[in-house]
Amino acid sequence: MKRIVLASWMLVSLLAFSGCAAILIGAGVAGGVAISEDTAKLEIDTTYDRAWNAVHEMVKSMGIINAQNKDSGKIEANIQDSRVDVKVLPVTSKTVRVEVKARKNLLPNMDLAMTIINRINSKF
Repeated sequence: MKRIVLASWMLVSLLAFSGCAAILIGAGVAGGVAISEDTAKLEIDTTYDRAWNAVHEMVKSMGIINAQNKDSGKIEANIQDSRVDVKVLPVTSKTVRVEVKARKNLLPNMDLAMTIINRINSKF
C-alpha cells in the first residue's frame, strides 16, 4: 500500500513540476482564451487599433494606469491592489492577442487576470 501511495505522489509531483500542471488544475483553451501559470491570453479577430482602444478603456475603468505605450502594445496598471501588465500584440492583420498578467504581493492573481480577459472579450 505504501508503494502505491508513494508512486502516485511521485507521479503527481513529476507532472506538477514538469510544466504539465495545467492538466492537473484544469487550465486549457476554450473559446480563444488560454490560461498559463501566470498569464491569461485571448485571441480576437479584430484590428489592432480597435483592440487597443477596448483594452485601454477596460483597464482604465477598472483601475489606475501607470504607464502605456500604444506602439509597443503595453499597459501597466494597478487594479484591486494588484499590479497588472497587459500586452496587445498583432498576430495577423486581422487577429490580435491580448495577454494579461496580474500579480498581488508577487504572486499570480489569476482570478483578476481572468476577470479582465473576460471583460475585454465581452467587448467583441
